[in-house]
Amino acid sequence: MTLVVDRATIRRGSRTVISELSMSVEAGEIVGVVGPNGCGKSTLLSCIAGVLAPRDGRITIGGASVWGAQRERVKARTLMGYVPEGADPPGFLRARELWALCATSRGVEPPSAELRSALGLDELADLALDRMSLGQRRRACLGAALLGPPRLLVLDEPDNGLDVKRLAALAELLQQHAAGGRATVLASHDAAWLDVLGARRVELEVAAG
Repeated sequence: MTLVVDRATIRRGSRTVISELSMSVEAGEIVGVVGPNGCGKSTLLSCIAGVLAPRDGRITIGGASVWGAQRERVKARTLMGYVPEGADPPGFLRARELWALCATSRGVEPPSAELRSALGLDELADLALDRMSLGQRRRACLGAALLGPPRLLVLDEPDNGLDVKRLAALAELLQQHAAGGRATVLASHDAAWLDVLGARRVELEVAAG
């Protein structure tokens, strides 16, 4: 398994958002996390990405614990590319600086010609992230997340803000990612787009307490 979530309980303040959730994502699989607003989709993905710690349970990527010892945490993070819901890395960075930073941290090359063409990255390269529209910032962050490419993509509403052309290009990139034996877990409200991706769905419900 590329990703294993084992009986994870996640709280936001005094509220339990997710209770004892178990799920897995295999190599070559695209999994869509779905459910109503407030069910914890973004919370779950941020926990998988190592941003928000679970109260209980275990999460592993490639066998390395996201919330384990420091060595395992580092390994888990190098296997993953993450785009949060707001796609909001430090705004003072230019896009090319974001890509260079991510490439260096993972020990991989900057965006390939194919990736730049698919997401229209060249036109964004010298723009500061805080001067971009939501769709532009999303494309810049997707370019960073896909570098490597990583063993696991964690994408929170990656389709938000993209036009039809870029949405189709992203679908093709994610399908190629899966065909290469890599995994994706993503949240989206667009059922039709999940169908295009051939995504298996994991449905969350709003927690009672």
